[in-house]
Amino acid sequence: MDRNRLFDTPASVDSNTNKKISSLPGQAIWQAVREHLKEVLSTADFERWITDLKLIAEVDGKIVIAARDRLSYDRVSADHRHILQRIWKEHDDVRRDIRLVCWKEAGADLRTIVEDPWADATPEAAAGGAGSGSGGNDGGTPTSGPRPSSGAPEMTFGTLVTGKSNAISVELAKRVADGQPVGTQVHLISGPQGTGKTHTLLALRTRALETNTDATVVYLTAEEFLSAYTDGVKAKDTSALKKRLRAASILLIDDLHRISGKPGTETELFQNIREVTGQGGNVVLAGDKTPGELAGFSPRMMSELKGATVVEVELPDEDMRREIIRRLARHIAEAHPDFVLDEALIERIHTGIRGPGRELTGAVWNLFTEAGFGTMAPTSDMLERVIRRMEGEVRAPTIELVKKAAMKVFNVSKADLESPSKARTVVYPRQIAMYLCREQTHKSFPQIGRAFGRRDHTTVLYAHRKLTKALPKDPELAADIARVAAAILELQATGNH
Repeated sequence: MDRNRLFDTPASVDSNTNKKISSLPGQAIWQAVREHLKEVLSTADFERWITDLKLIAEVDGKIVIAARDRLSYDRVSADHRHILQRIWKEHDDVRRDIRLVCWKEAGADLRTIVEDPWADATPEAAAGGAGSGSGGNDGGTPTSGPRPSSGAPEMTFGTLVTGKSNAISVELAKRVADGQPVGTQVHLISGPQGTGKTHTLLALRTRALETNTDATVVYLTAEEFLSAYTDGVKAKDTSALKKRLRAASILLIDDLHRISGKPGTETELFQNIREVTGQGGNVVLAGDKTPGELAGFSPRMMSELKGATVVEVELPDEDMRREIIRRLARHIAEAHPDFVLDEALIERIHTGIRGPGRELTGAVWNLFTEAGFGTMAPTSDMLERVIRRMEGEVRAPTIELVKKAAMKVFNVSKADLESPSKARTVVYPRQIAMYLCREQTHKSFPQIGRAFGRRDHTTVLYAHRKLTKALPKDPELAADIARVAAAILELQATGNH
């Protein structure tokens, strides 16, 4: 089939019968629209995001334009959909609406009308496609072709694990996305790296575009903003950046802290924030620190940030950590049924990887790779290799570190653990500490006994034998031992040895 002829005009289709009912000169209009867009958009934006769009059909009176992949769709939808609609209507006497779709996620209603519009694209043509960009950051350095899907879940509120550590930031983002009042128009989400701030911003964007078709949401990382501003300064024209940002009804800037110490870039951002809020829009910033901890910003910007609504995101708690692992594993298993994580593997990831959510998901994906990209069932040996690569060889803890971990978990003092007290609230954590000392420090029973109030080695031996025998039948004991073991790893990760 001659695909050039196929795409001379879009097919007009009645969705009830799924049959072509007429042909309209859509391709001629589309060419005029592209030329018009070329004049009003920056060269970089036009070449990265517009040139690879395909006009594929008219369905129920709407012109369907397809983006090759999700990244392209997200970028065009967020930044260019409104201008695309406006310019189309300027050139279309019938003034039809535009329907933008992601071809990789297109339903059967479209795929039965036309074949893959990019199927016959040459490598040279693909190199200029709209699939270039950097991950979920809506832009970046062009690559040699469309980016393949990562296989990771989309960053929506539905895939974001929510708990005590991030509940307020998620609620704030939802309210902004839904157009509900929050009190201020500038908002700052702060917290350590890897705790889901980017996920929250992208989920906000998705929800805003779903609930309000008139919303214009612009998402940029601070580095993308810096790069765009620097390019504009070199070209002595920053109007394209200003035009893009100031058209936003919701402006999202990630990694704010990376702009600190760059006065020119900061001034440009400050002016754009004022323009967006001056037109009634919202600005949501994300960074590693609260205004009281930030450095390198001017007094004017600091005043703006201190006047913002500031919410903190903390490290996920233990239940959230486990849920992060479970959700990703279930997502992977949908396409790879052999990739099943039992509770023992989930618990080992939880205790073995002490970093934030990003590192937990990294461990799951590494285990997926270790398991032949999901073609084999994951095993504990595979997981131990992953943990060793990510965390390094874990050094044996000292007896004192084990005691510190038990003190932290059971809220007892060092004096309690070393005392002659026979109260259960002291004996129980003491025996767990003795058991773990034998299991993890490789010290002898007499050495461990001396560290616990100069006890005889038989006391340690009794505790170790008792817990070893009870462990397979007592889930509460197993859980408590796992909690102390996790506390040991956490103390090691923070520099306590």
